[in-house]
Amino acid sequence: MIERLRNLGKAKFVRDTLMLQLASVVQSGTYLVTSLLTARLMGRFELGRWATSRELYMFLFFLVNMGLTNAAVSRYSHAKGSGDHKASVDALAALLKLGALMTILVMSLGWLAAPALAGHFYDDTDVGIVAGVLCLATAGEVLRSMALAVFNGTRQMRRYATFDAITNLLRMGLVAGALLVSPKAMSVAWAFFAHSCISGVLALVAYRRARRLDPVIAPPPFREVLRAIPGAPLANFFGLSFLLAMSKAMGSIVPRLGMLFIPALAVTAAAGFDDNGAYQVGNVLTMVLTGVIGAIATNVLPTLGLKMGRSDVPMEKLGRTMGRISLYAGGLGVVATILSVPFVWLIIRYGYGEAYDDAFDLYLLLATGNLFAGFAVIAEPFYIYAKRVHHQLAQNLVYSALAITGTYLATRAWGPMGAAGAGGLSRVFVLGHLVYIFMYFRRIGARSTDSSHNEQPPEEIAVSGDAAGARVGRDPVPPRD
Repeated sequence: MIERLRNLGKAKFVRDTLMLQLASVVQSGTYLVTSLLTARLMGRFELGRWATSRELYMFLFFLVNMGLTNAAVSRYSHAKGSGDHKASVDALAALLKLGALMTILVMSLGWLAAPALAGHFYDDTDVGIVAGVLCLATAGEVLRSMALAVFNGTRQMRRYATFDAITNLLRMGLVAGALLVSPKAMSVAWAFFAHSCISGVLALVAYRRARRLDPVIAPPPFREVLRAIPGAPLANFFGLSFLLAMSKAMGSIVPRLGMLFIPALAVTAAAGFDDNGAYQVGNVLTMVLTGVIGAIATNVLPTLGLKMGRSDVPMEKLGRTMGRISLYAGGLGVVATILSVPFVWLIIRYGYGEAYDDAFDLYLLLATGNLFAGFAVIAEPFYIYAKRVHHQLAQNLVYSALAITGTYLATRAWGPMGAAGAGGLSRVFVLGHLVYIFMYFRRIGARSTDSSHNEQPPEEIAVSGDAAGARVGRDPVPPRD
């Protein structure tokens, strides 16, 4: 047993995951600290207004960040794995080109649509204006996504984690300063804008420093990427990015719809904002818990991309590896969810205060989704590399229609408790993706020849990169940090 643990510690996938886990702890810690500060200094009502503005913004922002980053990681890691310099340049150029276009679109919608929506549903146009200010932050986020894609795409997880931790600590400091000056939603929104600008500059600095790395893993010259932007092909990239963004929104945004429904369906918008304050606390604590398994999900995508790029590993050889990752991540999520309950109670009672006692019940309902979400960390990498992202989107459309309908009806009938219950249960739909993946590998396994069963076990292909590269007579994966 001890020897097996030592071997796991030597595996790059495990070491990278532990490094990302550390970064996730930092990120989750900053979320918790800023949540405590906003709850204490703003009060429930103003915190509820802030939460509503943030959710309006999130429905627009996911088009810029979530899909673009993952699409770039997929394209870039495969290009670097196969040694295709032009493809790696095109991947980053497409990220910047599409990011710029989407940023303009999101900013326009943020200022044109958000105030009107907030005025119509909440009788509070200021909530929409705060969302508009948040939309200004998307420009810097595109540059930040580029830096993260460069490090994540070549599995430079130490640098990825360091950059991510620095920018998260920066956000926490700026939000804390804004709250001390003026504990209002608008102040926090401008702090997020400042964070975006500074993070964009830091991203360019990190990119320049990455150019000093080994040429195998160093990103292409930034000037070359800029020159490639006008001619960067967007057809395939946009399709992948859009599909990933839609799927990501359905998995991450739909369960949080309660924060938009609660003030809209409450007897008065003011009462709804007050309820949203407690809901926001429960949601943030759920996000902190979700971060426990987030590192595994972040590491799976570039790992498979590099392997397939360098060694032409067919999908059918990755089935057992994905199964093991799913079981490990799911088990971790279940254990973390159960162990979190007493700690969350203490945090709410003595951290947030008695005014937020009802947030604990909301957390219990929301956190039920984490009992299932961990098992689905393999879903997005699978759909990308199996070239079945459209199948993922089709399933998510059905799941989201059910989740949105359920969340609306539950919020209308039982208020915040109904919204939290529906939000937690909506994540059970991830099991549908696991059934699809299981059936996929079962079908291709039935068609495989007997000789394929005598090849190297797939879990070693995905985990032990250097050995895999040597076996197939290719260059090994990029050197370790």
